Amino acid sequence: MIYHLIPELEAFSAVRGGALARDVANIMRWNPTDMVVCIDADETWGLPPERALVIPALQSFNKLKAKRFLPLWFTTPLLRRIFQPLISILKQGDIVWCHNQLVFSAALQGDIRAKGAKLAHHFHDGHAPHSARAALNALKPDSSIFISDFLRKHWLAMFPSLTNTSVVPNGGDPELFYPAPADAPRESPTIKILYVGRLHPEKGGHVLIDAMRILHERKVDAICRMVGSSFSGGSKPTPYVQNLLDTAPPNVKFEGHRSGKLIAEEYRKSDILCCPSIWQEPFGNVNVEGMASGIPVVASNVGGIPEIGAEGGIILVEPNSPIAIADALQRLVEDKDLRAKLGQEGVRSFHKRFTWESVCNQYNEILDKL
Repeated sequence: MIYHLIPELEAFSAVRGGALARDVANIMRWNPTDMVVCIDADETWGLPPERALVIPALQSFNKLKAKRFLPLWFTTPLLRRIFQPLISILKQGDIVWCHNQLVFSAALQGDIRAKGAKLAHHFHDGHAPHSARAALNALKPDSSIFISDFLRKHWLAMFPSLTNTSVVPNGGDPELFYPAPADAPRESPTIKILYVGRLHPEKGGHVLIDAMRILHERKVDAICRMVGSSFSGGSKPTPYVQNLLDTAPPNVKFEGHRSGKLIAEEYRKSDILCCPSIWQEPFGNVNVEGMASGIPVVASNVGGIPEIGAEGGIILVEPNSPIAIADALQRLVEDKDLRAKLGQEGVRSFHKRFTWESVCNQYNEILDKL
């Protein structure tokens, strides 16, 4: 049995969860005996409730962590108690696949191995706060998995003792993300540029808005739809989001949070996707979704994004540069043939490298080795 352990802040929900919940849900669809271990779960991913092991005691861990720094000597015994419902059912040959939360892996590795099970730790980002560094010094997973080679090198530079490393990219669902029909009617001739993601500073939404202001001043016939919120469905505007709303030019529209089929439709209604991240984005799922949907992508040349575009479909631009983004977007707005060429490249690359079937084949190769 494979148990996917996701961080305590993330519900296993298509509405209330985030990127990790989505990734695990798609892996579980391809591997029908896998289970998720989480703080809360619902059935919005279309999976039966018996495939989720809910640990309500993680609420207490959340509250403690919000109030004070928790050293590893304190969190280890606490987490061992909290996760007893998981440890008690582990059997010889089981695998605990921990996603991102380093202190979980560090605290539970002894109990996991005592039951004859193995630990795989899946790194999804590059953040290494002090508590994470302490956990890593104590962590000895049986396998270390990274969502990009950029991220693998990032962690190995800090912790070269990590062994049995593999790169498994995130994927997309071809039944959800696919190109619009060639004869689909257009609402207007105005080119639609799409932003999808959390509205956080590191995602660069403000840089894209500045780029759209430049396009407005150049009288380029394009509109940008900003799809997302500060975290997930129902999130209230943060000061950063409120500033975006207050300062956006007239060619920018805010559409709020979308998920599932609604977000897939947003891609198909658009002509270009822009991913303006200004941090070292470990991967960038939206780039894969845009490619799957047959639209060209303009993305910052940061982190793992160049790996996604290695076989076409993406124009890479200097990060944190409204002018560079505006120039790339204008080029695509004014060149229909280039939009079509990049869109076709993206679809080919997606089906070759980023479907969940392809990703899960890589995932299962790691399980076979374990």
